[in-house]
Amino acid sequence: MTEKIDRDMKTILITGGTNGLGRGLATHYLKTGERVIAIGSSVNNGKIFLDEANEIGAEERAVFIQANLNLVSETKRIIEEVKNQFPVLDTLIFCATKHNNEYIETSEGFESSFALDYLSRFNLSYGLKESLEKADSPIILNICGSGMNGDVNWEDLQHKKQFEPMKVMMHGSRLNDLLGVGFAEKNPNSKIKYILYNPMAVKTPGMANTGSFMMKLMFKLIAKPVDKAIVPIIDLLSNPPAQPITSFTQRKENSLTKETFDKTNSLRLYQVTSDLLNRI
Repeated sequence: MTEKIDRDMKTILITGGTNGLGRGLATHYLKTGERVIAIGSSVNNGKIFLDEANEIGAEERAVFIQANLNLVSETKRIIEEVKNQFPVLDTLIFCATKHNNEYIETSEGFESSFALDYLSRFNLSYGLKESLEKADSPIILNICGSGMNGDVNWEDLQHKKQFEPMKVMMHGSRLNDLLGVGFAEKNPNSKIKYILYNPMAVKTPGMANTGSFMMKLMFKLIAKPVDKAIVPIIDLLSNPPAQPITSFTQRKENSLTKETFDKTNSLRLYQVTSDLLNRI
């Protein structure tokens, strides 16, 4: 009986898995019998996650790894730990995000939100590709503001010259749209389905403290609670699209013909990102 459960159980890695949307998804998949690897920066939140897993009898399927994913070195450590402990990875979900109100530079010289919201997702997408390819139906779900209009600031990719919180947040989503497109372009024969997903407004601690007074008020009025916001995500992961790359705003599929999904720009961003990482 135990062998059958282990064979059928999926392994799901969630960044930001101990808070907000990530925590909601982590709890759901523990309840449905999957193994969940939650990556988070807070040891206290990690303990809460493990305690809750113990309460529902899922302690053997719950894994917490503490990491500050705004550091490339930490992201690389996570990649090696996961590859060594879990050779097969079924689903990779990116939820970790933090939007700063001012320019903050990491010890590695990157703007903090750029490093967490984009660079960590770039590294994990490519770094865990081998483990994902071993699964029957692997999926990468990148939760960002996908499908919205906006340009890439090629001259100041990390907003060192001028830092405006809302523009930086939206810019990160444009980078992630191109990350998904670039991943599909760089891996044309991969069976990994890369899904870009925009949940719109969700009541999470991070978003409650982001942006102007009007932005905070808007989120307070229209944002969905986590338990409702995860429903379309769960449905999408249960019945993923056949295409290698797709984008959704909640349940509505976005057209990849928009300029924000330009293939040439996606490959340009891949090269720029690779050059930045090679300098470390």
